[in-house]
This record gives sequence, C-alpha cells and structure tokens, in this order.
Amino acid sequence: MNLPTPINDIADRSRAWWGGANQMQRGLVVGVAAAVVLAIAIAIFASTGKDDKNWDGAILYADLDYQEAADVSRRLTDMQVRHRLTNDASAILVPADEVRDLRLRLAGEGYPKTGRMGYDIFKDAQLTMTDFLQKVNFQRALQEELEKTLERIDGVRSARVHLVIPAPSLFSETQNPTTASVSLTLAKNARLKRERVDAIVNLVSASVEGLEPANVVVLDQSGNMLSEEKDPLVKVANKQFEMQQQVERALEQKVQSLMDQVIAKDRSRVRINCTLDFSQRQTQSNTVDPGETQVVVSEETNEKSSAEQGTDEQTIRNYEVNRTVQNIVGAVGRIERMSMALTIDETKVVVDPNNPNEYIEEKRTDQEIEHLRQLAINAVGLDEKRGDQITIFAMPFEKTEELQAKKAAEAEQRKEFWTGIAVTVAKILGIVAALVTLRFIIQAIGRGVGVEEELEVLGEVQPDVAEESFERPETPHDIILARVQQMVRDRPEDAAKLIKTMLLEEKV
Repeated sequence: MNLPTPINDIADRSRAWWGGANQMQRGLVVGVAAAVVLAIAIAIFASTGKDDKNWDGAILYADLDYQEAADVSRRLTDMQVRHRLTNDASAILVPADEVRDLRLRLAGEGYPKTGRMGYDIFKDAQLTMTDFLQKVNFQRALQEELEKTLERIDGVRSARVHLVIPAPSLFSETQNPTTASVSLTLAKNARLKRERVDAIVNLVSASVEGLEPANVVVLDQSGNMLSEEKDPLVKVANKQFEMQQQVERALEQKVQSLMDQVIAKDRSRVRINCTLDFSQRQTQSNTVDPGETQVVVSEETNEKSSAEQGTDEQTIRNYEVNRTVQNIVGAVGRIERMSMALTIDETKVVVDPNNPNEYIEEKRTDQEIEHLRQLAINAVGLDEKRGDQITIFAMPFEKTEELQAKKAAEAEQRKEFWTGIAVTVAKILGIVAALVTLRFIIQAIGRGVGVEEELEVLGEVQPDVAEESFERPETPHDIILARVQQMVRDRPEDAAKLIKTMLLEEKV
C-alpha cells in the first residue's frame, strides 16, 4: 500500500528508533500503548452510565423567586455556562471555580434584581434623609428581617410580611393598634401544624413593638387562613367542625383498614357522617335511703295535765336519713347519630379451579356481603337502636386506570430491561474493541521487531552488497523481497541455508 511521503518518513523514523531501542524502552512503549487503550475502554464504560445532572456545583444565587430564577437561567444559557436549578427552583448552581467571575459579570448587568436587604439598608443611609424616610426604611428593614427568619422554618419556602405601624397619638383612646399580615408560601405537600402557626404568630408579635398576637393574620399561598379566628363564636364553630372531621376520619380509617385486610386494597370505599352533640347538660340526682340505723337528730316532748284525764305526754323525734346528691355533666361532643355508606367491589379475584396458574373474577355472594356489613358495624360500634344507619353497595369498580397503570409499569419494566441489555452490550463491545485495538498495536510492534531482525540477518549474510546499488522501495516488505531475490540470484547456497534455518526455528 502506497502511503504519503510524510507518513513513510514517520514510519521509517519510528522503525529506526525501535531498532536502536533497548528492551526497557520497548517495554515502556508497549505499556504506554496498553494504558491508552485501557483508558479509552474505561471512558467508554463510564460514559454509558454517566448522568450529567450529578456534577457538583456551588450556589450562585439563592432565595430567588421563579421569575428571577428563570431570567438568570436564561442569561447563563446565553453565556454558555453550565448550570442547574435546585429542586425547589429557588437557587442556581454553577461550577465552583466560576462563581466569583459569574457574580461580577451578572452584577454588572443588574442581576439579581430581587432580594432582601434587611437592616443592611442603613449602610448607605444619607445624612440628609428626612425623618419620614427613616421610619419607612426602618419598617422595610423590620419586615425583611422577619421574612428571613420565617423562611428558615421547615416547610416554609418564602414569606411576605406587611406591618401597619400607626403614628403615636397623644390620647390612648384614639391610638390605632399595630397590625401585621403574614403570607406564607409553603413547600410542596407541606402543612403547618396548629402549634407551629401559633409560634409564627407569637414570633411576629414579639418582634414588633405594640403588636398583639390577636392582630396578626397568617395566610398560605392559596389564601387559606392559618391563624385562629378571633371571633369567639366563629372560633367555637371551627373547633366543633374540626372535631367532627377528626371523629369521622378516625372511624373511616378503622373500617377502611379492616376492609383492605379482608378483601384487598382498593376494593372498598367507606364514608361516615357523624352528628355530634356539643350541648352541655347538667343532671342532679337526689337519692334518699333510710338505712337500717336511725340517728336521732332532735327530740321534742310536750306534756298536758288535767284533773279529769291526768297527764298526757307527746314526744316528737326527728331521725337523720342517708341522702346521695349527684351532679352529672353530659359529655361535650358525644356522638348523637351516625350514618355509614360502604361500597365494595362486587367481584373478587380467585384461583381458576381448572388452571391453578391463572386467576379469574367471580361475583361475591349475598352471605359474604352480609358478613362484610357486620364487620363494618362492629368496627365502629354502630348502634341501630340509637338511629344509626348503614348502607352497603356491591357494584363493579372501575378498573381502567388500574389496568393502564399496570400496563405502563410493565412497559417501563420492559424498557428498563432492554435498555440495560443494550448498555451492557455496548460496554462489552467497547471493551472488545479496545482489546482488538491493543492486539493490533502489539502485532504491529512485533512485526516491526521481526523486520528489523530480518534486515540485520540479511546484512550479516551479504555484507558486500552496497546499499547505493539498490533503489529504495517504498515499504519494508519490498525491501526484504528485493534483498532476498538478490541473495537467491547471487548466492543460492546461502539462501537455502537461511530458509532451512527459518523453517527449523518455526517448527521449534
């Protein structure tokens, strides 16, 4: 094969160096070539499972709103800077060695445009600032400091605080109260407990002079009231409604957990409605028991004397009797009446009697439905004499979503299975390709060593042949072939000996 002259020159110089290198140098070259091939194989192996999202980064900006985060991300994309957002999209991560430069560059463009200053706002205060602006800045700083504190609470992603601090009045009767409103943006699926909301109210009220906890309103991002209602009547009504919901959920959980264990999960639905009696009743019971022992409390004797009848004596005794007085107060929130609606799937999955490896659906019997009804009644203590009612419906459940989800899961499993096989095959092919490449390199090196040794042998056999009399071939193969032909023509006996020697060495 005819190669370009520069490549031939490089090949000739490589062969010349290889011929003059010692055993250690040749071993070093082979080791380096093997290391390069191994590194290529490792890179191929690692690239198949590499996730570009798992690179480590440092925080460029934090506590950004969605719009600001989108703007900064778009600008970094235009700058061709690798970056990613955190799960809540409130912080941007970039490579750690580029943080300072990026902050300087983005600061020159006015990023970030949002953010809280807090009391840092007074660092750049002017001496000529009016008293009104000082008060406004103080209120802004106080609001932003409260927002920073609230955002450190678990479950709170961001917070907004608005304070209304009226000017002081000379007369306390006309002084308007200080009020505050807090708007919280909660994290996904986060829900603040009542104790934590009360803690937020107390925190805000304690941070502002003259602010009472009753004047703090806390809302979530959906506009739901988190703080308690201040109206006593509304507060009592809310408490009663919450108590009713808690009782209903507890009873529903009892029945639902029982049904899930008996007829499998997602094969029944239960709803309970309770009527609670929140009225307070006080009953007094007075029981009189004469008892066997009589205790005289008082005794009065009257005597009358006359000539005709003589003396008439009359005695009045008062005895103490046993008495029991009870004041009974009725329980608040007592269940007055209960109604339950229980829906079950009219079919059940059983083993096919004709094929034990298959499953079929069959309809539930009336006796089984009645047993389920009795289980539900006993689980919550339903009393039909009290007026409680239970209604049980057996109907076919909609299984379309369940079947679709099952098919999607099976398809995902098949996809992962074949993807894993493809990745494994790619890794194996990469390793095989690397090994084949290494084998070709070693063979090429071995062929170069053989050519040099043959040239040395030919040079020893025919030292009298002048190299200038031969035209230099283009390849080592042509050189060897030409010299062998010349030797066969001029010295056939020596050529025969050489061939015999090579055949004997090959057999050995």
